[in-house]
Amino acid sequence: MAESDEMRRLPLNAIRSFCLAAQAGRFRIAAELLGVTESAISHQVKRLEQLLGAALFERQGREMELTPVGSRYYASVRRSFGELLRATAEVAGSPDQARVTLTLPTSLAAFWLIPRLDALQRRHPGINLQLLTTNRKCDFARENIDLGIRYGLGNWPGFHSAPLLSEQLFPVATGGFLATQKTSEPAALIRSVRLIANGLHPGEWEEWCLAHDIAPPPAGRALVLESSELILQAALEGVGMAMGRRPIVDRLLASGQLIAPFGGEAESAAGYYLVRIRGEAPTAAARKVARWLTEEAAAVAPDARGRDGAAPSKRKRQN
Repeated sequence: MAESDEMRRLPLNAIRSFCLAAQAGRFRIAAELLGVTESAISHQVKRLEQLLGAALFERQGREMELTPVGSRYYASVRRSFGELLRATAEVAGSPDQARVTLTLPTSLAAFWLIPRLDALQRRHPGINLQLLTTNRKCDFARENIDLGIRYGLGNWPGFHSAPLLSEQLFPVATGGFLATQKTSEPAALIRSVRLIANGLHPGEWEEWCLAHDIAPPPAGRALVLESSELILQAALEGVGMAMGRRPIVDRLLASGQLIAPFGGEAESAAGYYLVRIRGEAPTAAARKVARWLTEEAAAVAPDARGRDGAAPSKRKRQN
């Protein structure tokens, strides 16, 4: 009974008004989202502040910022609303499917995950996996995200992270492009061909060359592109030689569309991690997806060798 009494006294409208105001940074925007007046939002927030006995916002004219207490309360409320949204969406969706939202980099989705989605559907036909493909850092609670795959070193505050896929680097090009070159010797070839560089990973060519005791190529000659998709497309079109990144290039290598002429790989210090909000229990469906992703990643791990059979270089690339 005591719990029921507390539930009845919980000011859900005031908490929702506060949460939207904190998210938007303005009472006016929160009022528009809820279809009420700005004064109504202000009244609800004041009611909540009185109940809590603490100021939640610092107001300076039209501008307002969360107080330290308000920031802590907002973080807790946001997590709670995220759980409510996930639970509601799961029940309100298809009666025979559980929805799981996964965010991951676009390149990994295109070249690694999407070709495997049919296997997930066969394994777990009751799961409706929704992909949010982006390279930005998403707000898991606000965007109702269950799981994520992030690229980096695995240290994101507020998140539990587990290693999923390691990354290896090595030059790739088409067989036709390589056949037109006058040399196959690595140092000479890198000095003579058009290199394709990744603007998100500046210095990758120099670092790979240093890891293999090759003089770095002249600066300023490379074609710089800003995504792995564009880089691989340019390589496939024979524009030049690109820096391939496993596991993204695996299927292109397996099909023979691209070739790794020098074989050996340099392992990156960064990699792909499976992440979720720390302290929040995943749904049963999310746990199944996480287990499947881990198994799929483990299945490709033994293939972490050069395409000529050479073991990867042990020198680490620093990101």
